[in-house]
Amino acid sequence: MGNAKMQLVIILELIVSACHGARMPQQIPQTTTTLAPSPTFSRIPMTISVMAEIPTLPSPPECIDATSPMAPLGRLRSAMRNSAYTQMNAFFDAFLIFYTDEHLSEEPSPEERRLEYISGWDGAGTAAVVAEGGAAVWVPSGELERARVTFSCAWLVLDADDPSQPTIAEWIAERLGRNGRIGGDARLTSVGEWQGLTSALQREGIQLIHISTLVDQLWNEEPDLEKRRPDFIKTVANEHSLQYAGVSWREKVTAVRNELKAVGADAMIVTALDEVAWLLNIRGLDLPHAPLLKAFVIIGARDVRIFAPPGKLPLRVREALDVSNCFVNNNNCTRVIEYTTIYVELRRSTEAKILIPAAGTFQRGASAAIAQSVPQSKKMFQLSPIIYLKAQKNQAEANGMTRAHLRDAVAMCTLLNYLEVYGKTGLTEKSITKKVDITRETQASFVSTSIKTRVSFGPNAAEPEYRPTNKTDKKIFKNATLVIQSGGQYIEGTTIVTRTVHFGTPTREDRRAYTTVLRSLGALATLSAPATVPAAHADPVARAPLWAAGQDYPHPTGHGVGAALNRREDPVVIDYRQDTNLHTFKEGYFVTCEPGWYDPGKFGVRLGNVLEVIGKPIGYLAFKEATLVPYEPKLIDRSMLTEYEITWLNSYNARIRTTVGPELKDQGLMDVYFWMMNKTVPMELPSKMKKTHASSSISLRGNWVILAFILFQNRFLN
Repeated sequence: MGNAKMQLVIILELIVSACHGARMPQQIPQTTTTLAPSPTFSRIPMTISVMAEIPTLPSPPECIDATSPMAPLGRLRSAMRNSAYTQMNAFFDAFLIFYTDEHLSEEPSPEERRLEYISGWDGAGTAAVVAEGGAAVWVPSGELERARVTFSCAWLVLDADDPSQPTIAEWIAERLGRNGRIGGDARLTSVGEWQGLTSALQREGIQLIHISTLVDQLWNEEPDLEKRRPDFIKTVANEHSLQYAGVSWREKVTAVRNELKAVGADAMIVTALDEVAWLLNIRGLDLPHAPLLKAFVIIGARDVRIFAPPGKLPLRVREALDVSNCFVNNNNCTRVIEYTTIYVELRRSTEAKILIPAAGTFQRGASAAIAQSVPQSKKMFQLSPIIYLKAQKNQAEANGMTRAHLRDAVAMCTLLNYLEVYGKTGLTEKSITKKVDITRETQASFVSTSIKTRVSFGPNAAEPEYRPTNKTDKKIFKNATLVIQSGGQYIEGTTIVTRTVHFGTPTREDRRAYTTVLRSLGALATLSAPATVPAAHADPVARAPLWAAGQDYPHPTGHGVGAALNRREDPVVIDYRQDTNLHTFKEGYFVTCEPGWYDPGKFGVRLGNVLEVIGKPIGYLAFKEATLVPYEPKLIDRSMLTEYEITWLNSYNARIRTTVGPELKDQGLMDVYFWMMNKTVPMELPSKMKKTHASSSISLRGNWVILAFILFQNRFLN
């Protein structure tokens, strides 16, 4: 037995020694254990070395998107140092990629999404910067959370609205040091933004250089066919009927010329696509959520020059625009010129003063490349006069907007009825999004959506700018609110509407939040004020009920809406935080009102209508709802409403019944009609309830008197 024990000890020592020798030489902590001597052998102490393992940190996973030479990001880094792309012997230390197109559109078309090609990000962004060994992108705060889960590990995502975050110029300067060269496309950013970047970078000894071909060349040569640049949209322009426009394009050109003459300008370059469409009474399909044509226009004293892609203006449109021999009628000449020659044409223009649109409320004005193309002595930066002419709808445009909202009400009632009756189970945010869009498409004269439809449920609804993705898509249950924000483009006009519903039994807090938001919407809808009151100063009226409840929302209460144009247009914005935009309402404006209650991590409520600004006596203005979609009665706490608010709500519901009801019947949607009637049952006014209660009490007392008299008579008769 002792023999075996000794042999075991020797074997263990040999094994440990072998393992020790196999390790890389390093300082290894050891512990020594002394074994007791065996009774049958000499007392020679034996030791076993026991090695303690040193914990090792796992190496961070490699970011393939950041290192792959075949990814768009890697290909851009290579192109920045390749003269075949830079078009010069020098290289770029960093490159700027802007979000939008040459017209600075809010939502660019697929073939203009350079930022999406390089980064994979499909949302809005200020810009991205790519440098050797690093890439950063700036996105609006409302899109920050979605951006952080969407961008790959190669990107640093920064909040464009947070002043504590480094700016684009600061990030570049910190990374490159002095004497760097930055490339960027001046066609895709505004004059002010380009000049601001140029000045900030120059202070650090860094040069910003305009180059318009680098990213486009990479995109066109992309080896992955699925990522290659899409073809330009081939759909041609259409006339916008005088029935909906109300005024001929020649009358509009005359009105603009009068405005130019008043400010001392000889010509104007029109860059915003909604202004081009309004001016020429044409519509297109070149943007995803607006019926616009990609084109520039120069309005001169004697001619109108239209810069459009080849084939975009068919013969019938050319005839309507009187594109003819300019030598015949020199004062009413309309020329159609190739789209890409706009920059050359501006350089050689003969006019003495050319108005270049400055940035407005939502319009960003002309691009830096446009401004750079106009000779310095000819530049005149001012707000485009078309902004004000376009915002004030004439009677034909107002009638068209009314008709569009009627069609939209039918679509929304149909959708909400379907969700309530048939769709309570198995639905998700994304599936409802598809259902919203499909339902609108059933309406006559539908053209496209006016906004990317947003559906949010439960905690997601507490994020004002939330949009469902594959990662965040929630299944719909009966325990929280569901917010649907959407809109449509119709031949006659543009709509946008937001409604909140609940498929179960709302909690007291749900009803309190919903009713408060409803009161906010009603406060602005029933406002009557002098026409001199700036739109921004009307904002506290809408927010007052929410402020009283200790709530607020980060986005503006409202903005202008175009007539078969952009869903968001200048000049007005209803936001008390504005201190420079103090434009007033005018009769004929259409504006949104979109208050919200957001309880982070729990739920959200948002309601939104389009309101028409109408005139009243003695220089006052008021509002009339263009949107005619019922609210959800079970989410309304009647005890929170005043008699004035109940009167407003009953009047609104009565308009829905008398206006939308017949249209539902005409389209054979009887189930939707009965759903609508059920949602618009008038509430009894508190004053009438008191009178009824008083009458009932009098009647009851009278009955008791009669009963007492009968009993008294019976007693004496007996």
